[in-house]
Amino acid sequence: MAPANFNAPGQIVVSGSKAACDRVLGEAERLGVKATALKVAGAFHSPLMQPAADRMRVELDRVEFRPLANSVYSNVTADLHQETASIKDLLIRQIVAPVQWERTMKALVGEDGTGAGARFVELAPGRTLAGLAKRINRRLPIESFATADALKPV
Repeated sequence: MAPANFNAPGQIVVSGSKAACDRVLGEAERLGVKATALKVAGAFHSPLMQPAADRMRVELDRVEFRPLANSVYSNVTADLHQETASIKDLLIRQIVAPVQWERTMKALVGEDGTGAGARFVELAPGRTLAGLAKRINRRLPIESFATADALKPV
C-alpha cells in the first residue's frame, strides 16, 4: 500500500494490491472516513508498477530526446524542469511515484495564487481535474472541454 495521488486538500488516493485496498476501505469505514474504491486496471503510481517502469526505461533508452522547447512541470517533483536530461528519468519515475497534483498546481499558480494570467484547460470527458484545481484554489481560471471539437471555437 502506498500513496498514489496527492490530489487536493482532503483527497489522497492510495494504490496497492486488491487485498490491501480492501483493508484500507474497511478501516476507513470503521473510522467514519469517506473512502471510495476507484475502478482502475492496476496499482498505478506505486512500487507494484516497477516492472512497467523497467520496461519503460528500456524503451526510452532507444529514444533521442531533443532539447525542450518549453519548460515542463513534473507531477513527480512538482518542480519546473528545463533540462532534457531530467525528462526521461521523470517519465519513468512517474509510473511508480505518487502524483503530486496539489503541489504541482500550487507551483503553477505561483505565490499570488492567480496563475499570473495563465489559462488552464482540461481536455477530457468530465471535469475531474478542473474540480481538483478548484479545491486547491477557487480563483484559478480553468475551463473543461469534453472533446477536441468543443475546444475549436475557443
